[in-house]
Amino acid sequence: MLFGIVYKERHPSEESQKRSLQLFTNWQPPVEFKGHWAFATGGGMAIVEAENSAAMVEAVTPFTPFFDFRVEPVVNVEEAVPIFTKTTGWRDSVA
Repeated sequence: MLFGIVYKERHPSEESQKRSLQLFTNWQPPVEFKGHWAFATGGGMAIVEAENSAAMVEAVTPFTPFFDFRVEPVVNVEEAVPIFTKTTGWRDSVA
Protein backbone atom coordinates (compact mmCIF):
# COMPACT_ATOMS: atom_id res chain seq x y z
CA MET A 1 0.00 0.00 0.00
CA LEU A 2 1.35 3.44 -0.94
CA PHE A 3 1.20 6.41 1.42
CA GLY A 4 2.02 10.06 0.84
CA ILE A 5 3.59 11.89 3.77
CA VAL A 6 4.02 15.63 4.15
CA TYR A 7 5.77 16.83 7.28
CA LYS A 8 6.56 20.22 8.75
CA GLU A 9 8.79 21.10 11.68
CA ARG A 10 6.88 21.68 14.92
CA HIS A 11 9.30 24.07 16.65
CA PRO A 12 12.28 24.70 14.38
CA SER A 13 15.51 25.15 16.28
CA GLU A 14 19.12 24.22 15.80
CA GLU A 15 18.86 21.74 18.67
CA SER A 16 15.75 19.97 17.32
CA GLN A 17 17.23 19.82 13.82
CA LYS A 18 20.43 18.21 15.12
CA ARG A 19 18.51 15.67 17.22
CA SER A 20 16.04 14.71 14.47
CA LEU A 21 18.92 14.26 12.00
CA GLN A 22 20.80 12.13 14.52
CA LEU A 23 17.73 9.93 14.97
CA PHE A 24 17.01 9.72 11.24
CA THR A 25 20.54 8.65 10.32
CA ASN A 26 20.39 5.83 12.89
CA TRP A 27 16.82 4.74 12.08
CA GLN A 28 15.79 1.48 10.42
CA PRO A 29 12.51 2.34 8.68
CA PRO A 30 9.66 -0.18 8.78
CA VAL A 31 8.53 1.12 5.35
CA GLU A 32 10.13 1.33 1.90
CA PHE A 33 10.82 4.85 0.68
CA LYS A 34 9.90 5.26 -3.00
CA GLY A 35 10.97 8.91 -2.90
CA HIS A 36 11.85 11.42 -0.21
CA TRP A 37 12.31 15.15 -0.69
CA ALA A 38 13.30 17.93 1.70
CA PHE A 39 11.78 21.40 1.46
CA ALA A 40 14.21 24.33 1.55
CA THR A 41 11.95 25.97 4.15
CA GLY A 42 12.01 22.94 6.48
CA GLY A 43 10.11 19.66 6.52
CA GLY A 44 9.52 17.64 3.40
CA MET A 45 7.50 14.95 1.69
CA ALA A 46 7.83 11.27 0.91
CA ILE A 47 6.08 8.44 -0.87
CA VAL A 48 6.45 5.18 1.01
CA GLU A 49 5.21 1.64 0.62
CA ALA A 50 3.97 -0.11 3.74
CA GLU A 51 2.28 -3.42 4.35
CA ASN A 52 -0.38 -1.77 6.50
CA SER A 53 -1.30 1.33 8.44
CA ALA A 54 0.35 -0.01 11.62
CA ALA A 55 3.71 0.22 9.83
CA MET A 56 2.97 3.88 9.12
CA VAL A 57 2.30 4.52 12.81
CA GLU A 58 5.63 2.87 13.60
CA ALA A 59 7.35 4.94 10.90
CA VAL A 60 6.24 8.39 12.04
CA THR A 61 6.02 7.95 15.82
CA PRO A 62 9.77 8.34 16.54
CA PHE A 63 9.68 11.77 14.90
CA THR A 64 6.44 13.24 16.27
CA PRO A 65 8.28 15.40 18.84
CA PHE A 66 9.92 17.19 15.90
CA PHE A 67 7.38 17.16 13.04
CA ASP A 68 3.67 17.40 12.31
CA PHE A 69 2.72 14.72 9.80
CA ARG A 70 -0.01 14.42 7.20
CA VAL A 71 -0.20 10.80 6.03
CA GLU A 72 -2.63 9.65 3.36
CA PRO A 73 -3.04 6.51 1.27
CA VAL A 74 -2.37 7.21 -2.41
CA VAL A 75 -3.03 5.48 -5.73
CA ASN A 76 -1.66 6.08 -9.21
CA VAL A 77 -3.73 8.58 -11.18
CA GLU A 78 -4.53 5.87 -13.78
CA GLU A 79 -6.22 3.90 -10.99
CA ALA A 80 -7.83 6.97 -9.38
CA VAL A 81 -9.58 8.39 -12.48
CA PRO A 82 -11.95 5.41 -12.94
CA ILE A 83 -12.77 5.53 -9.21
CA PHE A 84 -13.52 9.27 -9.40
CA THR A 85 -15.66 8.69 -12.51
CA LYS A 86 -17.60 5.90 -10.78
CA THR A 87 -18.26 7.92 -7.62
CA THR A 88 -19.25 11.02 -9.62
CA GLY A 89 -21.72 8.86 -11.56
CA TRP A 90 -23.17 7.55 -8.31
CA ARG A 91 -23.59 11.09 -6.92
CA ASP A 92 -25.30 12.18 -10.13
CA SER A 93 -27.72 9.22 -9.87
CA VAL A 94 -29.00 10.25 -6.45
CA ALA A 95 -31.93 12.63 -6.73
